[in-house]
Amino acid sequence: MRFDLVFSYWIFTWFLLYELKFVKYNPQFALICGLFENLFLLPFMVYYKNSLLNILSFIFINLFIKILPLWLLRKTIFSKKDIYATIILFLIYILWILLNKINLKKFFNDIFKNIKNNNPSTPFVKFVNDYLRP
Repeated sequence: MRFDLVFSYWIFTWFLLYELKFVKYNPQFALICGLFENLFLLPFMVYYKNSLLNILSFIFINLFIKILPLWLLRKTIFSKKDIYATIILFLIYILWILLNKINLKKFFNDIFKNIKNNNPSTPFVKFVNDYLRP
């Protein structure tokens, strides 16, 4: 899967832009939503007996791109405008998927199929697995 097709990377990029003061909208709400989505996926990885390497890679990457940013934003408060910014970013992301001629239903089904088949589907997790796999 390409980097630009993973919404979590969009959110992490937003966090970096926010920290560098390029954008004024706080990504904290988006990071929380992304973390909950990952907490939803993790039990499926365990249930479908993904390798320990896949699970640990998934956790490590998400610690870096979600937990650490949330910790750094712990003293900030998000507002309605930040929630609206999250929704707008997600709609732009969906539009990006469609502009790339990707079938949304198949795209999301493939994510679960990869989990069922113990295949890392995101670029960073795949990279970590390829680097660490003997």
